[in-house]
Amino acid sequence: MAERNYGIKDTVLLEWGDIIVEHLKTDIEEFITFDAKLNRDFITDLEQKVAQGYKDGGDVVNIAQLQEKTEVVEKAMQDCRTYFKRLKYWVLDAFPNQKAIQRQFGIGRFREVSRNQVKMIQFIEGLEETISQHSIALETAGASVDLLTQPSTLSQALRIANKEQEQKKGTRTVDTAARVEQLNELYAILQKVNSAADNVFEEQPTKRELYRSPGRNGTPVIIDEEE
Repeated sequence: MAERNYGIKDTVLLEWGDIIVEHLKTDIEEFITFDAKLNRDFITDLEQKVAQGYKDGGDVVNIAQLQEKTEVVEKAMQDCRTYFKRLKYWVLDAFPNQKAIQRQFGIGRFREVSRNQVKMIQFIEGLEETISQHSIALETAGASVDLLTQPSTLSQALRIANKEQEQKKGTRTVDTAARVEQLNELYAILQKVNSAADNVFEEQPTKRELYRSPGRNGTPVIIDEEE
C-alpha cells in the first residue's frame, strides 16, 4: 500500500494548498520571472488538485460504506443465531435423550461456530441435510415446516452479506492507496513552490515565511535549504 511522504494530517496539507494558491495569485509575476513553469496555468492545475483532495473526502465515505456492509453481516449472523436457538428447542424436544442426533444438529459446538462468518455459513448450510433426515420427528414434535425450511434462505443471505463486506474492504484499500498517491503528488508540488519561494523571496524573509510547509500543529516549519 502507498505510504504518505509527508508527516502532517491530510487536512493540514489541503489547507496549506489553499493558502499557497492564494499567495501565488498575488505573487505570480515574481515566480514567473524566476521559473517560467510556475505560471497561471500552474496555479490553475494546483487549485484543481487541492479541490479534488477535498472532494475525495478522505476515508470517511469508505468507512461509512464499510460500516453499512458490516451491519448487514451482523444482522445476518444474528438471524442465524436466533434461528438456531428456536431449532434447538425442537431438537431437544424431539430427541431428548439422543445425544448423537443432538450433536448432528450442532448442539454443544454452536457457540464456537457462531463467532465466525464462514463457519456459520457452512454450519447453516449443513443443517438443511440434517433437518431433512429428521424432519418427520421434528414436525411430530411441533416444529413448523416454515422453521425447518429456513436454513437455505439464511445461509444465502449471510453469504451475500459476507461477500459484499469483503469486496468493500478490498475497494477501500484500493481507494485509500489512490488517494495517498494523489496527496503525495500534491505535497511534492507544494514543496516545489516552497523551494522556489526560498529563491524568489531570499531578500524578503517575511514574504518567504508565507510559503513554508506547516508542521504537525499547522505552524510553518523552517527547513535549511541546500545552498
